[in-house]
Amino acid sequence: MTAAAQAADAADAPVLDRWWRAFVATGRLPDELPLVQGRLVRAVHRGLLPSGPVFVKVMAFPRAKDRLRYAARPLPAAHEAAMLAVVAAAGIACPTVVAVRTLRRWGLPRRSMLVLRALPVADQAESTEVRLGDEAALAVRLLAAGVVHPDLHAGNFVRLRDGRLAVLDLQSARVVRRGGRSLAFAAAVRLLQERPDLPPPHAAAALLPSGLLPDAAAVGRACAAAARARAGFLRGRIRRCLGESTEFTRVLRWAGVEHRRRGVAGGPWLRGGRDLRRAWLGQRVAELCQAQPPRFPAFLQRWWWFGGALQLPPGCSEAEAAAAVRDAVAAFARWRGPGRRGRQDAPFPGGEGA
Repeated sequence: MTAAAQAADAADAPVLDRWWRAFVATGRLPDELPLVQGRLVRAVHRGLLPSGPVFVKVMAFPRAKDRLRYAARPLPAAHEAAMLAVVAAAGIACPTVVAVRTLRRWGLPRRSMLVLRALPVADQAESTEVRLGDEAALAVRLLAAGVVHPDLHAGNFVRLRDGRLAVLDLQSARVVRRGGRSLAFAAAVRLLQERPDLPPPHAAAALLPSGLLPDAAAVGRACAAAARARAGFLRGRIRRCLGESTEFTRVLRWAGVEHRRRGVAGGPWLRGGRDLRRAWLGQRVAELCQAQPPRFPAFLQRWWWFGGALQLPPGCSEAEAAAAVRDAVAAFARWRGPGRRGRQDAPFPGGEGA
């Protein structure tokens, strides 16, 4: 380590210690670090050290299932730092680790903090095919290094000022001893999943030069698998309104199960039957597929013999409530389509096929 690097580390140390102490004590970083991405279980903040800008990834394990999940495995910061070391050793551009801090209490995970050096990102427009081709080539290099990254979406790649493509967010990555066509096919499907408008011939032109897929027939199968994955992903996002997530809470009440949007004030309750559950789901469909703002703050699924109740926004009139329920039920019906029970295979206007 050079003298300059040692001086930078010495200057950074007290700042890192202060951030870590605040996070251990409160589960939150100091307000001086603006939030870049916030979820229920993890968050990413932007920070500035004496040595330069960084990103800080933290996880506080608020849920019992997350504490149990990491009880016998490395905490996220340590695991991602190890994956970044493998990727960097393979000559693949990725963030540099500045600091790793983890804490367990009584053997269970409590705090995880990973500090990464900010990358010199280029601000330039690229064609879909050029970008997809470079992403596929990088996916091939990752597999050659024994790294499986199951979340290779477009947001986890960034173009650097020197022209290289860098990979991000290796928390879910793992090292495997042997790769294979199945892993390459899965990587191709993930790369295509967020490009629904790319025709198979254009996808083949982007993917085949890298060797990620062997021929045009494999590209066609990957495009079909990507369409199914998009439908499944949409179903999962819609059904988040029935569980515990960043946007929703799920609480058991004496009268049933209450599903509620976080941080939204509610008014009176509208009681009824099955249509109210369809309206709650339909509101989520319209929000995701048509960018319609949600209106209902909460839904109470009463124990099956009682029906349900939908909370209305404050000041909502009877006529407005009836119209909102009708529109939401119609959105649910269009999304679900004419299929049998549990099937969601009809295209929804303005959204993904489900």
